[in-house]
Amino acid sequence: MDMRGVRSTLVLLVVALGLGAYIYFVESGRPPAGTPDPLEPVFEIASDDIDSLSVTSSNGDRTVIEKDGDRWQLVEPFRANVDVTKVVSLSSSLANLEMQRVVAEPDDVPDLEPFGLAAPRIEVGFTTTGGGDARLQIGGRTPTGNDLYAAVADSSRVFLISGFLDTTFDQTTFDLRDKSILDITRDQVDSLEIAGQDLAVRLRKTDGEWSLVDPIEARADPGVTDGLVGRLSTGQMTAIEQEAVEPDGLEPYGLDTPRLTVTVGLGSSAATLLLGDTTPTGTVYARDAARGLVFTVDESLAAELEQDAGEYRRKNLFAFRPFNATGLEIEHDGAVWTFALEAASGEEEIDTWRRTAPNAADVDRSAMDDLLAKLSNLRAESFEPSRNGTGLDAPAAAITVTFNDEADQERVVVGRTGDDVFAVSGDEPGAARLNTRSWEDAIEALAVLRGDPETPAP
Repeated sequence: MDMRGVRSTLVLLVVALGLGAYIYFVESGRPPAGTPDPLEPVFEIASDDIDSLSVTSSNGDRTVIEKDGDRWQLVEPFRANVDVTKVVSLSSSLANLEMQRVVAEPDDVPDLEPFGLAAPRIEVGFTTTGGGDARLQIGGRTPTGNDLYAAVADSSRVFLISGFLDTTFDQTTFDLRDKSILDITRDQVDSLEIAGQDLAVRLRKTDGEWSLVDPIEARADPGVTDGLVGRLSTGQMTAIEQEAVEPDGLEPYGLDTPRLTVTVGLGSSAATLLLGDTTPTGTVYARDAARGLVFTVDESLAAELEQDAGEYRRKNLFAFRPFNATGLEIEHDGAVWTFALEAASGEEEIDTWRRTAPNAADVDRSAMDDLLAKLSNLRAESFEPSRNGTGLDAPAAAITVTFNDEADQERVVVGRTGDDVFAVSGDEPGAARLNTRSWEDAIEALAVLRGDPETPAP
């Protein structure tokens, strides 16, 4: 290669090195193509630093909330507890608020009227532990409706914020206050008493299990009872009718002689909810006995509280499930069949079921699981107050199940009159009316395990 070729090669090498250095030191500092510039925050604050909030909503409500330690409290227009979720969302949204785009700078001396900011529709103010103080003003929506015009008080800088924040910041006093109908914690509830003109129901929780105490003693349906307790602990007011009502002012709401009195036991204390008349809009006037205000609740809550005592009774005849059963005895058709679960041993990987009487033999596991499933799914369709005419005086069958590693056992007796099937679990009063087809399916499943050549009539 001649000298000119060497020089050309050296020049190209220098250019390549220079270009590489440019790319490394300049281009590497730029965001990737298509990556938008980060949005400018409206406020340089952390939500935990906010110690007071003031909100003027679009309907004219002005609400002031202050933090006392770690607890928020509504202080204007009256003192009350707050809806913690709403307040946390509000403070967090302020701390994370970003300008989608700046529309006008103060130097432009913009006319704020077209943006709805001459008289802001919504204003949210805050103070911080460090002495900061600012107010966000929100005007109208942009022509597309996707964003909101906004500004910070005492500044003519107009910018856009996301339109979905309208409902976050537009909060009335009712929105921000605590709307719980009762101040209770679900896990602390250990009794429930519902009294009305023609209703008296008492339930008690012992060792985690609900039972009916009055008007009858029976096991309670955990789904129904826990569901009602859940509604009482999380239920929300639909509106406030009057902030402070004296006892002699309760008559217009039907609360001088309540339609229902619901007493929720909390160990050594209790909370009481009173329900009165139905409002013209279909809600129900209500009152927490520990507070002076009158509010309204949804009619569906009143309807649920007015249900008959039978609705609280446990509908499942059995508490066991197929996976925790260890023994089964069925008296039916003049004979007794017993089955036992035997633990796996040797090379066996799963436990096995055996028929132990009247003749011992291994049984098919899937057939046994089918019988246990059909028995555990037997449910009361309704309850009869008396056992007269149920056939339980001369039972058609008796079923005893052992479960939970032999720790628990329950017995159900079944009676039949014609096409009607009834049952009683343990010594509970009255009788449960069963679905006839469900009972016959269970007996057919037993027939497969009996070892009889023919299936007996149910």
